[in-house]
Order: sequence, then structure tokens, then C-alpha cells
Amino acid sequence: MTRYTLLAAAALVPVLSTPASAQDVSAEEMNDIVVVAKALNATQVMGEGDLGALGRKRAEDVPFTIRAYNEALILNQQPQTLGQVLENDPTVRTSYGFGNAAEQFVIRGFALYGDDVGLNGLYGIAPRQLIAPELFQSVEVLNGASAFLNGAAPGGTSIGGSVNLQLKRAGDDALNRVTVGYISDANFGGSFDVSRRFGDDGAVGVRVNAAFRSGDVAIDGEFRRTAVIGAAFDWRDDNTRLFLDLGYQRVEVDGLRPKVTIGTATIPTVPEASANYAQPWSYTDLRDVFGVLRFEQDFGDNAMFHISAGARDGSEQGIYGGITVLDAATGVANGNGLYVPRTDNNEAVEAGFTVKLGNAITQEINFGGSAVWQVNRNAFDFLYGPGFAGFATNIYDAPEVA
Repeated sequence: MTRYTLLAAAALVPVLSTPASAQDVSAEEMNDIVVVAKALNATQVMGEGDLGALGRKRAEDVPFTIRAYNEALILNQQPQTLGQVLENDPTVRTSYGFGNAAEQFVIRGFALYGDDVGLNGLYGIAPRQLIAPELFQSVEVLNGASAFLNGAAPGGTSIGGSVNLQLKRAGDDALNRVTVGYISDANFGGSFDVSRRFGDDGAVGVRVNAAFRSGDVAIDGEFRRTAVIGAAFDWRDDNTRLFLDLGYQRVEVDGLRPKVTIGTATIPTVPEASANYAQPWSYTDLRDVFGVLRFEQDFGDNAMFHISAGARDGSEQGIYGGITVLDAATGVANGNGLYVPRTDNNEAVEAGFTVKLGNAITQEINFGGSAVWQVNRNAFDFLYGPGFAGFATNIYDAPEVA
């Protein structure tokens, strides 16, 4: 916009400074100058998303507030977690779970658990706790209750809004991308992203992408390693489309700095940003394998049937340490250690039929339903006394506890 404005101003300068010359030009010789400008989407935010039973819609076509942060934003900002992508959204706040690495979100004042984040429109298929954003084509945020659109969230949250992740798929153009990165103290990594279409009219699409990063981060004594790989396959003709999306994620965090609970009426002075009051034996190890299969069939120009099915196998374990401040002046606190292994085996399915009626004024009728099956197995081992008896520590100078 600014560039076009300056050019138009420059074109007017000779006319204003030499009025006699302008008067000598006949009306037939004068031509209109039309300047057309189009604002670039510098923030890589799209006003559309997957609305479950209603299908994929643009924001102006529905009575909901929906935004999608696309892969261009993820590539440019290089976030390490889903929470860092959602920092772009003014309606979302991110925090940690008690003692563990799980990101929890607050949308319009209501909690959204990581377990209730959707993947390709299905609940229970996205990885738990920490989600690396490199595999996703867009991160979609819907403000407002969405149980009618997506079904009830398994964790009972998503009252104030919902988040849905769309895995990367092959576009119309070939893609070859390799990146390398360096973050914070000594965290190095890289990624690749390759996409192709084959066959008549590009009927078959393949996209493979992966990322890896490992090393120390800005918090003293905290080490993070992330590895992800995704593969997407699709086939299409005039009336039929078939998609298969697969993903693998492994996340390790050692020396995780936990969330602090204030147990006094006075707020203590905040420690230095790089201070780590975690114990060196605290860690989390997360592994997820997941996939989604989707089929779409058009019946003429005004009707479509679709069905999606997904599954996830998850495994995690860790020693998590929570901290509760007991004396705001000195930083004296109580710490605890809890060993938790967990496995998840989830399946989900969603199907719908859409019919469009009318010409000048159109109506759309949607029939849809979804179901989720979840099996998780947990165990708990309190390492320091029964319950959360814990041990003495300090947020300003944490002693190492064996």
C-alpha cells in the first residue's frame, strides 16, 4: 500500500509544479491513471477452517469467529510447540500442567486441555502434552462453544473455543525445502519438506516432511529434543477424493522447569528468567504414532458424502516435579517427585452428508456424526513420602535432592 501511494504522489509532482504545461495538453490526450493495490497477508492468517458437521467454511459465511494460522507463519516464526503458534491469537493463553510439560490453553477464559485438540477434525488423535508444529498445514482456532460442530470434547473442555490441526498435504506445485536452525544456547536442528503430484492432471499427491532439533535451551539445565516425520498421500478425480495422513512424534525434555504454585498471600519476587528450580532427575519422554484416512464422494454439483477415521498409539513416561512456595520473602518452597508411565490407544470416526439447495438464495443441509474410543493406562509412584509430602527446596537457590 505504501509503495503505490508514493508512486502516485511522485506522478503528481510535475503536474503541480508546471501548471502551464498541463494547460497545453488537450482533453483527448489526457489518460486516466488507475492505481490498484492489494494488501499482502503479511501475518499468514486465513479466515477459514474446518467446522466439523458444516465442513470447511470461510469466516464470512458462518456466524462464528474462526482463524487459521498457516504453514507460512509456522515456517517464518519457527515455533517449537503448538503454544508458541497460538501466541499469535489474542484470545488464547498458554500455561503448563502441574509439574509436567503439558501445554494447557485458555480460550476466552475457559480451559482447553491438550487432549481436546483436534486433528483433521477428529478428537483423540493429536499427540498429548507437547505438539511440534512442523507437521501441520494450518492451526485453526474457533471461538465459542463447538460441541454442535465437532462433537463433545473427550476431556470436557473446549467451552470457550477449540483448536484443530490440519496435517500437511501435497499442493498443486512441486516443493523442495531444506532448513537448518539454531535456537537459544545450544539447540540445533533442521527440517526437510518435499511434495510432488503424479499421473494425469496430478491425480496422485505425495508429501513427506520431517524435523529434528536437540540441545540446551535458554533455561539453565533444561535440555530438549524433538523428532517428527509426516507423510501424506492423496488421490483425486472429478468426483472422488481419498486422503491418507500419517505422523510420528518423539519429544524428550530433561530438567524441565515446572510451574510454580503460590501457597502464600504474598507474591514472591520473580526469579531470573533463566533460573531453573527443577531437579536434574525430572524428565518427560513422549512418543506418538497417528494417522487419519478420509474419503470424499461428490454426487453431482450439490451433494457430497465424506467419512474420516483416525487412530493414535501413544506412550509416555516421566518424573514430574511440582513446586509450591511457602515463604514469599525467602523463596522457601515444597517440592515433590512423581513417576508416571502412561499408554494411549485411541480411535475416532466422523462422517457426514451435505446437500446444497437453491440458486440465487442457497441453503445447505448437513447430516453428520462422530465417535471417539479412548483407552489409557496410568500408574503413579510418589517418590518422596506418601501423597505429595515432598522435600524442601527454594525457587531462588534450589538444592539438588537425591
